[in-house]
Amino acid sequence: MKKLVLLCVAAVLVAATTAAVATAASKTVTLTLVEKDIAFRFIDNPPKGGKNKPPSMGDEFVFTSALSTKAGKHVGHLDAMCTVTSPGAKGFSTCTGVMALPNGQLSAVALIPTENNVAQDISIVGGTGAYAGATGVLHTVSRGQNSPYTDDTIHLTIPS
Repeated sequence: MKKLVLLCVAAVLVAATTAAVATAASKTVTLTLVEKDIAFRFIDNPPKGGKNKPPSMGDEFVFTSALSTKAGKHVGHLDAMCTVTSPGAKGFSTCTGVMALPNGQLSAVALIPTENNVAQDISIVGGTGAYAGATGVLHTVSRGQNSPYTDDTIHLTIPS
């Protein structure tokens, strides 16, 4: 029994050391970007609901946004696709998107409520180039329902 306890303690120490080394071997990066809506399309799949009805399961929407710095310098674009997975006015859509930036791409996944919220947190689940292996959170805040602009703050952890 004593050997089993010692082995468990040793395993915990190895795991903690590995986690500490992994954390020390990564860097954190924060990107601040502005999105501007470029194109949007809603696909009303059967059963057709029409313009003034809430979306039904399987409806989709796709969009493209230009990405720039706060100073207005163009730095890339966001392409995303969402599928309504929980229908109705209080439903949800599952979305995937890719941000193409000068030094690589970031992949994102989110569950977005149908009701238009001002702020959302979106999971960054990977990347390429300078962002290879990146994980993190994209915090996005709309400037209002009639504005084409959204302010994004992206907090990343990137393995070194």
